[in-house]
Amino acid sequence: MTDTIAIAHKDYDCRGGGEVFCRRLAEYLDCPMFVGRRNLTNEPDNSAIDITEIPLSRPEQWMIDRGGLTRTAAYMLRWPAAADQLSQFDTIITSGNEPLWWVPDDDQTVIAYTHSTPRYMYDLFNEKTDFQSLTGRLATVFYNAQRVLYETNVNRPDVWVANSELVARRIERYWNIDESQIEVVHPPVDTHEFSPEAAETDDYYLYLGRLAGAKCVDQVVAAFDELDAELVIAGTGSERERLEAMAGESVRFTGFVSEERKRELYAGARALIFPAQNEDFGMVPIEAMAAGTPVLGVRDGFTRFQVQPGECGLLWERGELAETVRAFERDGVTWSETEIATYAATNWSIGRFESEMQAVIDEATETTAVEVDLETPARGFECPIPQSAATDGGTE
Repeated sequence: MTDTIAIAHKDYDCRGGGEVFCRRLAEYLDCPMFVGRRNLTNEPDNSAIDITEIPLSRPEQWMIDRGGLTRTAAYMLRWPAAADQLSQFDTIITSGNEPLWWVPDDDQTVIAYTHSTPRYMYDLFNEKTDFQSLTGRLATVFYNAQRVLYETNVNRPDVWVANSELVARRIERYWNIDESQIEVVHPPVDTHEFSPEAAETDDYYLYLGRLAGAKCVDQVVAAFDELDAELVIAGTGSERERLEAMAGESVRFTGFVSEERKRELYAGARALIFPAQNEDFGMVPIEAMAAGTPVLGVRDGFTRFQVQPGECGLLWERGELAETVRAFERDGVTWSETEIATYAATNWSIGRFESEMQAVIDEATETTAVEVDLETPARGFECPIPQSAATDGGTE
């Protein structure tokens, strides 16, 4: 092998936080990326990253298309087959959990960047599993078995990198990884791409992100039914049809928006509403603050650490969003748009991400190098001949 590095990521088929992480890291390291699946329509037009899709068999494709537990099983079969491609690199940075099923060579350095432990198996297990139904009970059996399998796989990385202190705690608790093996590097947020000057502040509130169950967008829609305020929902997902059915006239759905339009929406909003359940990190609140926009975030997950209450936004308890919006309209926040944007840029940036990841890579490759300490004889050293060997030649 030559001194090379590559990234292994579950799928590159959407524009989520994991994909942003991989793209930024691959651009910085100028290294290739191996992915389970890719969707060219979701990749930036100016991307020059070398992306290789792991070959997929027909049974595995069928299992992935079915979703749920069968999809998880497909990834368990798929990533070990990537060994031929990944073994040619000295260092592999895995992104997400699925590449952990791959078995590295003994002389490879493995850095596992973790966006979260599998949520439906761990931190959301009790809340999301229907223990009374047959499907829920079968899922419980499968999750229990999968936990055992994960615990045998998570010992393979040399270094763990969590995307937040909250995820570091999950890795330690659920996978029994010693905290000394876990580093925290927040994901890259291009805070300089956003500005309060991108648009004049308008009279709407904004939700931006995927329309999925764990994002709890239905709670936002329900709250704005009680308010005399406009809500703009930007994003797509499986929940859109249900959300549109329950939304009132003051709620407007935009669907997918371009990066330019996203910057305008952030800057023009009175505030961003962020309701996600036990969020691992959350790039959206940081992007909004980089645009000088306050964040009304749920007091949950990592969101409660991002928002400084009363200064750059407000925190709300579940069921109290409408009341929080009224309080925000009455009292506002103390920081100016510029101060909010400075707060975001100071704590989160691409430059900070790159330097911290480089430090992790340097330390990991140095500490995992195999060294053998052997003594060498001094010059003029003569090997003593054992007495038995000296007399053997004279025996009959």
